Amino acid sequence: MAATILDQESGRILYSKNGNKILPMASTTKIMTAIVAIERGNIKDVVTVSTKAASVPGSSAGLRAGDKVTLEELLYGLMLKSGNDAAVAIAEHIAGNVQNFVKLMNDKALEIGALNTSFITPHGLDAEDHFTTANDLAKITAYAMKNDLFAKIVATKEISSGITGPFKYSYNNINKFLFRVDNSDGVKTGYTGNAGKCLVASVRHKFGRYICVVLNSADRWKDAEKLVQYASKKYIFIKAFDRNEIIKNIPLYGGTEKNIFAQTKSDLYLPILPEEKNKIKVELFSPSVLFAPIAKDEIVGNVVVKIDDIIISKSPLISDRDVRRKNFIDMIKDVFLRAVRK
Repeated sequence: MAATILDQESGRILYSKNGNKILPMASTTKIMTAIVAIERGNIKDVVTVSTKAASVPGSSAGLRAGDKVTLEELLYGLMLKSGNDAAVAIAEHIAGNVQNFVKLMNDKALEIGALNTSFITPHGLDAEDHFTTANDLAKITAYAMKNDLFAKIVATKEISSGITGPFKYSYNNINKFLFRVDNSDGVKTGYTGNAGKCLVASVRHKFGRYICVVLNSADRWKDAEKLVQYASKKYIFIKAFDRNEIIKNIPLYGGTEKNIFAQTKSDLYLPILPEEKNKIKVELFSPSVLFAPIAKDEIVGNVVVKIDDIIISKSPLISDRDVRRKNFIDMIKDVFLRAVRK
């Protein structure tokens, strides 16, 4: 059994047991399937379900070969009913075939920093070399839950078909955690013979979300609930940075302005243990100078928070403004102003 709870905003792992152990993850795989589809597809696209997709064994969204459904409906069938048929239909639509789609999944895992993860299928049925870790899966989910559409889908308890609803099918969410724990807003269940019972859960708190992962659990609902209770009791949140706070003044060359201010994109709250208050160390990483043009909200560095030399949070620093590059007319004006000042 492996378990991890992570604070989404800071990325800090608050508790981990066997968090880096390589394990199969069953249908929690579909978290990556969904986020890749959302980022690369158009949810209004109409998808024709292939015979291959409709005949995938295991949990099903009830799709039939030849069905024409939107990508949006497939995503609901994927995440609410854990449809293996929906997973293959999505993969074929986005990438032409499952093999190409799986490459996109693995590329995305590397981009997110889930370096101990390997995808072989878009649905998570048992397959050799299809694995992750609890820590990696928490990282992937923290990333996915920042997407508004993904978060909306996985928090949905039911959705209707027919005249009163947008889809051909009706779906009830099989994730019991949504109904069991206050402020739960996702994410995904999973089960196979090799993986055992798995759960990725998201629970909102005052300063963001807890992301819980349990793999090969004897009681996934109770284990995930205990993780939330542990984090809630043990950790306090401190405000490290205000989004309007100037973190650094960076000189700018070649632009219509001489500098930009580096800020965090949003208020940054950090979960810490009470005894860690006096151990916090902040480090800034940014160039000594920048060159125009610079766009507002462009990443210009990082702010890293450490406790006992262990990184607990890494957040991007962004530019507070647009600054265009000087053109010929701007340079003529500069020469004129210098002459006037003399």
